[in-house]
Amino acid sequence: MDIRGYETGPITAEAAFTSDFEIPGDLPVQKLVNMLEIERRSMDIRSGMRHKYTPLRYDAVTGEPQIGGRYLFDTWDDVLDYDRFTSEELEFEEGVKFWDRPFFLDVDRHIWRVTGAHDFTPLATTHHVNRFERWTYPGDAAEVAALLERAWPALRDAAEASGAASVWLMHQPEEKQIAVLTVAARVEAPTAEESANRSLAALAGMASPGRLLPEEIGATQVFDRTSLILAMWLPESRLLGGAPSHYPAAPVHPLPTVAPQAPASA
Repeated sequence: MDIRGYETGPITAEAAFTSDFEIPGDLPVQKLVNMLEIERRSMDIRSGMRHKYTPLRYDAVTGEPQIGGRYLFDTWDDVLDYDRFTSEELEFEEGVKFWDRPFFLDVDRHIWRVTGAHDFTPLATTHHVNRFERWTYPGDAAEVAALLERAWPALRDAAEASGAASVWLMHQPEEKQIAVLTVAARVEAPTAEESANRSLAALAGMASPGRLLPEEIGATQVFDRTSLILAMWLPESRLLGGAPSHYPAAPVHPLPTVAPQAPASA
């Protein structure tokens, strides 16, 4: 896989976008993967998108597929533009705005200010599963923002020491929410299915970097979801003539069968 342009180290992104929702259980994964690959080509061209992870997991009780997005953007204006574009303009079915599609069930989406983000290992080869956590808090948002800035170095270092491949710390001051995204590598096993199961269990069982949120914030966890990364959107790689996307969950989940996107000029 020829993925270009993503280096390890601190990520200079000011903003993030996340979404979580269910889709009908009778939607074939092959159709879903093909849809992601085709629709990406109208979406990853938006200004400032660094990359996107598409998580996929199945509810342990109902079996319903749970999907969404984890994006980083260069600036706050970029994420506002993406939120506006997907809410008010984008239609893949005539007359139906993107987030109003009937097979997107109980959509929960947020835009975030990024306190810090860091890739410890290469995105191209080691980012396989992700865990997304959210907390609410009761206090003053400006004070919490300052506390998060001070907490970020210790939280980042703890994630690295735990073996994480990447970690993001995010803040939504208007909603009084904090989020942490932790990414981890594949755990090897004799079969792809067992590897996927072990990888999910290892990340879900890892001590959360969120344990280092300052106690004075009074954070209460409201969401915790660990998923395979079904797809990655890689606009920086595409613009450099490399792969525009990657499907880390294969062969557990299928690769796209649509015609590949023509490469960009490097």
